[in-house]
Amino acid sequence: MAVAMRAESAVPFAAGLPPAVRGGLLLVGGVLLAGAVVMVAPLGFNLLLAVPRIAAIDAAWLEGLFVTSVFGLLALVAMLGLHLAGRRAGWGARPAMAAPAGLACGVAGVAAALLLCRIAGTLVPGSAAGIGLGALLGGSLALLAQTGAEEYFFRGWLQPGVIAGWGRWPGLAASALGFAVVHFVSAAGAPLALLNLALAGLWLGILAERSGGLALPIAAHFGWNWAEELLLGAYPNPGVGNFGAVLDFDLASNPLWGGSGEALNASLAAAFALAALIAASLAWPDGRAPARR
Repeated sequence: MAVAMRAESAVPFAAGLPPAVRGGLLLVGGVLLAGAVVMVAPLGFNLLLAVPRIAAIDAAWLEGLFVTSVFGLLALVAMLGLHLAGRRAGWGARPAMAAPAGLACGVAGVAAALLLCRIAGTLVPGSAAGIGLGALLGGSLALLAQTGAEEYFFRGWLQPGVIAGWGRWPGLAASALGFAVVHFVSAAGAPLALLNLALAGLWLGILAERSGGLALPIAAHFGWNWAEELLLGAYPNPGVGNFGAVLDFDLASNPLWGGSGEALNASLAAAFALAALIAASLAWPDGRAPARR
């Protein structure tokens, strides 16, 4: 069985402080660091676009380069934090089983949310379906880099340290809120998007905590984003991204059911789907317990 994530103090310089204070310092510091990376790094990348040769690169390649650069930096910050804390993030129990299960959960969650949008009358067929094999592979790798780095940062480094200081449920909730805040200030705008981001953070946090590692939450996070963007073309809304999508579904009319630029991220459909995924995640076998022989 893979070694699970340990949860000792993640703030070495504050070792003499109470655990709750150390957990709070880690949470605030981690959120500020993540916010700085996702907001400041794009500014530097935009400077590169002033170079004609770089600006002339295909949009899909530019997006891949952007994602790799920004989220690679986020992963580097988490790696440094784990090193200073003397911890490491493992894959968890039974990663070969956890990864496909997580992928299936993420895809099913998006499908369920879009089904609710269809019932609400906001799901309509788009006109930009179609993606080449190379673009599908490139887009998938970019999404894997993004979701892997986010899980490594939030569930591999931040969450175990906060749980160590605050306890299980307060630590899970606080880490999920930190995840939501970073995304909200960098990209989202609608209050419902903040709720959905917090629900997503809680879902992924429970998966990491229950499985004892990152294989399950990375696969689930990737499955949701991959199905939403590359398989079903539901984001961006309307149309598809730079890589294209296998299918193209748009969301129109009622903003509460995805009919806005933030699509599922700011919809009741996503809230219901994520609530169901949270309930289901609690049934995952506890990978933190020693395996019985």
